[in-house]
Amino acid sequence: MRKPSRVALTAAALCIGCAAFAAAQQKVEKSPNPAKLELTAEVATTTEEGYPAVPRITVTNVGNVAIDMPMPALECLPHGGYVVIHLSWTPENLDGLTGRGWGQGCGRTHSESLLKRVQTEWIHLRPGEFIVSSENLHKRLGNVDPGNVEYWFEYIPPEATPKELAELRQAGYVVPTERIETPHQTFVVR
Repeated sequence: MRKPSRVALTAAALCIGCAAFAAAQQKVEKSPNPAKLELTAEVATTTEEGYPAVPRITVTNVGNVAIDMPMPALECLPHGGYVVIHLSWTPENLDGLTGRGWGQGCGRTHSESLLKRVQTEWIHLRPGEFIVSSENLHKRLGNVDPGNVEYWFEYIPPEATPKELAELRQAGYVVPTERIETPHQTFVVR
């Protein structure tokens, strides 16, 4: 008699396991965005003192699907899709510190719907394709006092509401939604 009860218990356990598996299968999970970008920066030219003067910034589609995005600009696109440079200067001598700052601004005007902008203004970046731009870092730094300069770049994705993203997906567009940044780099100003 023991064997039939074991069989019944085993069968019951299997049914419970199957029901839990079926319930888990019915749960719809949000699929991750297939847009995969990589942001890199390297020094293209240096000053006479050897400081980075012009970094070369590359945005590469490292995913396996084509991505639609605004042409990455440095510093300002009112609706996102740009690369921003972060600069942090720490003076060598804190006595007589005069201060130094960098800033940016970005205006926004009424524009067409996101779908219309994608169709008429954005670029189509296939897997492995990339966009390269550069920035005059030397001009930004000017004549800073001796100290340490830390810098890095960050890609700010285009702004889109969940409704706009769903509309774009339905129309067949894949749009980046993740911020990415380069490793931080430093140099010393003497």
